[in-house]
Amino acid sequence: MPSCAHGAALFSYPFLSLCAVALFGFGNIAVFYGLYPYLISIGISPFWSGWILALEPLTALVLRPLISPRLGPGNALPVMCASLVMTALALLGYCLARDTASLVCLRIFHGAAFVALVSATTALLVHFIPPSASGRGFGIFSLTTMLPFAVMPPLMEFLLRFVPSAGQAYAWISLMTLPALALLIPLRPHARLAAEAAARMGRTGPGPGAVAMALKNRNVSLVLGASLLTFLSSTLLFFFMKDYGTSLGLANAGLFFTVSTGATIAVRVAGSGFFDRVDKRRTLVLTFCVLAGCYGAYALVRAPLPFLLAATVFGACMGVALPLLQSTLFVLAEPAHRGLNANLMLSTMDAGYFLGPYLGGMILAAGLPHAWLFRLSAAMALGAALLVHRSTAQDPPPHS
Repeated sequence: MPSCAHGAALFSYPFLSLCAVALFGFGNIAVFYGLYPYLISIGISPFWSGWILALEPLTALVLRPLISPRLGPGNALPVMCASLVMTALALLGYCLARDTASLVCLRIFHGAAFVALVSATTALLVHFIPPSASGRGFGIFSLTTMLPFAVMPPLMEFLLRFVPSAGQAYAWISLMTLPALALLIPLRPHARLAAEAAARMGRTGPGPGAVAMALKNRNVSLVLGASLLTFLSSTLLFFFMKDYGTSLGLANAGLFFTVSTGATIAVRVAGSGFFDRVDKRRTLVLTFCVLAGCYGAYALVRAPLPFLLAATVFGACMGVALPLLQSTLFVLAEPAHRGLNANLMLSTMDAGYFLGPYLGGMILAAGLPHAWLFRLSAAMALGAALLVHRSTAQDPPPHS
C-alpha cells in the first residue's frame, strides 16, 4: 500500500526496510566514539581534533533545512542510494586521510552523506506510517537510531584486534552499506506508488519555501522549540556525565550510558502501543516535569546508587518524550508536510548536539561546577513543558 490509511498495517515491508536502512545509517556514525583518540594518535592537535569531530553534526545542521524541503517519495530513493555510496567512500577515506585539511574535507563530505541518507529515509518513511499508529511507529523507528550505539562500539573493539588502526576498521565498516543498498531494490515499486498517490491527491511535496511556512504554524513552532530544549538539555548530560561520574568515585562512569540507554529501549519496546492511546500533550508535560526533577537530582547526588537511579529515570523519560514529540509533529502536519516536520525535528537534534557541548564547555571553563549544567538542563526541561502546554492538541487530518 503506497500511503497509509488509518487502518493500514504498520509492519509493512517499506516500514521495516526503511528502519533497517536507518539502522545501517546510524551504525556508520556510532563507530566514531573513539575518533578523538585516533586523531590524536596520528598527530592531529587537540584543537583541530575537536573541530573535526564537530564538523559532521555542523554539516547536518547547515544542510538539513536546505535539502529536506526538496525531498519526497518521488526522489527519496535515488538520494538514499547516492548517499549510501558516498558513505561507503567516506568510510574508506579515513584510512587515507592523515592531515588536518584532508580530514576536514572528509568529515564535511561524510556529514553531507549522512544527513542526506537520514533526511531522505525520513521523508519516505512517513508515507508508510498510519496516523493511528504514529506513536508506535516513531517509537520503533527511534530504536533503530539507538541500537547502533549499543552494538557498534563492541564490534569496533573486536575489529581493532585484527586491524592496525581505527582508520582501517572504519574502512571495513563500509561493507555495511551493501545490505542497505540491497534493501532499497524491492522498495522501488512502493516508492513509485507512494509518489503517484501523493501526486493524485495534490501532495507533491512541501517545496523550497515550506520551512518558513511550517514555522508559521504556532503549534509546530512550539513543539519544535520543546524538541530543541530537549536535545540541548540531554546533551549537557551526555557529553559531561563521564567526568561527573568519575568525580563521584564511580569505577565505571560509563554505566550511566548503559543504564539510561537500557531504560530508554525498555520503555520504547514495552510502551510503543501506549504512545497512541494517551493524551500526547498532557503526557509530554508530565514527562518533562519528571525530567526536570531528574536533572535537578543530579545537581544534588553525591553517591553512585542515586546516580544510577537518576540515570534510569532520565532514560525512561527520554524513551517517552522523543517518540511523542515526533508523533505530535506528525499529526499536526498536512500529509504533504509530514516528512518536512520530521526532518525539522532532526534539525533540532543537530543543533542540540552541536551547541550543547560548547555551552557546557563554556560553563565549566568559567569555573562553575557540574551542578550548574544540571540546573540549566532542569530549566530547559521546564521550558519544554511550558511550550508543549501552550500548544493546542490536534487530531490527525482525516483520510490521510
